[in-house]
Amino acid sequence: MDLAIPPEPDWSAASARLLVACEAAVDRFAKEHPAECCSFLAFAVGECFGEVVLAFDTLANGMARARRHEAMAVRTRTRTLSAEYGWRNAGFHLNRTPIAAHAPSTSEFAFADFARVHFPDWEPYFLEHRRPGEPDPTGKVAMLLQGVANSVVQRGRLSRLNLASPCYVGGEFARDDLGLVVLRAVNWPA
Repeated sequence: MDLAIPPEPDWSAASARLLVACEAAVDRFAKEHPAECCSFLAFAVGECFGEVVLAFDTLANGMARARRHEAMAVRTRTRTLSAEYGWRNAGFHLNRTPIAAHAPSTSEFAFADFARVHFPDWEPYFLEHRRPGEPDPTGKVAMLLQGVANSVVQRGRLSRLNLASPCYVGGEFARDDLGLVVLRAVNWPA
C-alpha cells in the first residue's frame, strides 16, 4: 500500500485542457442550438474536484428559474425576518437567499450537463487529508476557472453563440458559501 501524499495537480495543463474543452463545447452548442439565446455558460466543479461539467442556460429558462427562485426567497425572508427577533440575523437571511437574474444553480440550467472534463489527478489531491496547515485548495480551482473564463472571453469564442444581453460566464462550487459565482459578463446592453 502506497502511503505517499499525492502530488499537486499541474494547474497550467488543467487550464489549457479545460479551455480546449470549453471552446469545443461552445462550438458544439452553437452548431446544435443556433436559435437558443445563451444567457450563461458555467463550469460546475464536483465535490471532489475530479470533474468539471460545462453547462449552458438559455434566457427563457434562466428568467423562469430566477422568477421562481425570487418568489421563494421573498417568502423565506418574510417568514424569517417577521419572526420574533428575526431582525437580529437580518444580514444572514438577506445574504443566504440572494436574488439574481439567472438560475441559482447549474442543475437548473436548460443544458445542465452539456459536456464533462475529468481530471483524474484532482480527486486524490483534494481528498488527501494529510496536508496539515495547508489552506483549502478550492482557491486553486477558482483561480483556474477565472483564468479559463477570461481566456474564453478574450479569445472571442462566445461570439459564435446567440448571446443574451448580458451573458454570464461562471463557476459553481459544491460549497454553501460559494455556489454559483459570476466570473465574467459579456455582451452588455448598449
